[in-house]
Amino acid sequence: MMQLDDPSAFESFYSTKIEPELPRLRAECKRVDGWGYGIIASGLLATATFVGYTVSKLDGATAGWLIAFFIAAVAFTVYKYAQQNDRFTEDYKSAVIKVIMDETCPGLTYKPADFISAREYKSSSLFRHKFDYFDGNDYIEGIINGVPFHCCELHTQCDYSLRGTMTIFKGLFMVATINKRFGGGTYVWPKGGTQFSNILMDQYIRLMPMPKVSRMHFDHDFEHYFHTSSTWPSQAEEILTDRMRDKMVQLRRQLDTAISFSFVAGRCYIALPLSKDLLEPSNYDPGDKEEIKKYLLTLKVIPEIIRQLPLAELQ
Repeated sequence: MMQLDDPSAFESFYSTKIEPELPRLRAECKRVDGWGYGIIASGLLATATFVGYTVSKLDGATAGWLIAFFIAAVAFTVYKYAQQNDRFTEDYKSAVIKVIMDETCPGLTYKPADFISAREYKSSSLFRHKFDYFDGNDYIEGIINGVPFHCCELHTQCDYSLRGTMTIFKGLFMVATINKRFGGGTYVWPKGGTQFSNILMDQYIRLMPMPKVSRMHFDHDFEHYFHTSSTWPSQAEEILTDRMRDKMVQLRRQLDTAISFSFVAGRCYIALPLSKDLLEPSNYDPGDKEEIKKYLLTLKVIPEIIRQLPLAELQ
């Protein structure tokens, strides 16, 4: 396994595993850029034709044919751009991301186009807003420290907001298996991010259902970051031991983002919001070493979350 803090190991990995794939990937990236330039050129020519018609430089028939042609060219280049970009992304993830994951997280399975089910997302009750858009990618699964888990990048949105389309969640969503005897529901939301509503209409229109819960209180450090509720308070205390709460607080501080957890019917759900895409290729140089180092760090975080939380004690 590669040591990320060893520059010589990284350089060796880069030269032996990544560099041989770069000529092919860079050629694909240039083809994507070429179709992108085609979109811009077609759009500009269509605009110029319309302007030429409005200032009487072109007659109506000529302008009409030219505008139709350039609009068709825009549609064609957009299609080819999307097609080529999808192909490049697929090849990049197979040639770079998969190789990085095999080096940093051996034994895990990576499926770039897959993602978790909407059923699991709903079961977690980490985000109760009803969604109109549910999509994801970069599915990873395996066993770490005896804990089976799977995760992916996930993006959910709703379009019923008065502000237009609203992102509900975008980030890393993880599901770890715990003992089925933990059959209740314990929800650890970020402080200030509770998912309740006193408006009855919200329960039927805006929010997905969840069981009735009781508020739980813990030490000051934990409650500085989290709000906890449970359908089964005695079971929640068994799950949220001093050690578990300390590790959850440590993760919150280390990751510096509003991470949330729930323990529902034999599953531990973890949601880590992210502002940027998780493992998408760079729009510039596919061999950018700084970008590749970011992928290394990202792929290190995923198993580290499983290792840090004492989930093995809940098996």
